[in-house]
Parts: sequence; structure tokens; C-alpha cells
Amino acid sequence: MIVWHVIAAILTLLVLGTGVHIFRSSFNFVPDRFNAAPGRFWTNHSIDDMLSANYGFWDMVAGTEYDSDGFYEFFSWKNLRIAWTWTVACGVAVILSVPNGWEWFSAMADAAPGWLWALFLERLNNMTFF
Repeated sequence: MIVWHVIAAILTLLVLGTGVHIFRSSFNFVPDRFNAAPGRFWTNHSIDDMLSANYGFWDMVAGTEYDSDGFYEFFSWKNLRIAWTWTVACGVAVILSVPNGWEWFSAMADAAPGWLWALFLERLNNMTFF
């Protein structure tokens, strides 16, 4: 296991976590929290857990932040850190548990700079201005 591969895996998973955070905050049309009974924590949690597709037990445990209307807060560093933590933890678990998963990711990480450089040169050669 080379340090470069670990760094590439973590950076790739952080980018994926950022995408998950943006997707969850931008494409949610129904609020996650309904706040049916102000001041009653367990009643609120049980109502939100039953009626919302995006709110669950782990949101309560992690302390996910919501805006005043009950939607997932986009401008929240805490929510972004939660998304990063989940994607890095689950991604590393998947990479390490799949047979030959780490070898596959290492091969992809070693080949990716060459692919990106070839793509850059292809775009540069096909660029037209007028």
C-alpha cells in the first residue's frame, strides 16, 4: 500500500462526499424536518422519521443541521463534514472488502494521470477559436 494510493482514495472519496452533500441539499423538494411539536424531541424525531424520506436515526445521532423551513442546510460545514465522514468510511470499507478492490483502485490511480494528460492534449489539439 503506497501513500499516493491512500491520498488518491481519500481525495476521490472527499469529492464524492461533496457531490452527495450538494445533491442532498439541492434536489430535496419535501422538507426533512416537520417540527410538529416544538419542544418535544422524541415526538419530533418519530414524526420526521416516519414522514420524511431523507431524515433518519443517523441524522439525529450525527446532528445534521436543517434550515428554518426543515430542509437540509447547504451552507453548513457540519453537514459537509458529516457527508465527507460517511463517504470516506464507507468507501474505504468497500475498497478493502471487495476482493482485489485495493489492487483495482491502485491500478486506476496509477493510470489516471496519463489519461487526464492525454485528454488535455486532445482538447488542446482540437481547440478552435473562430
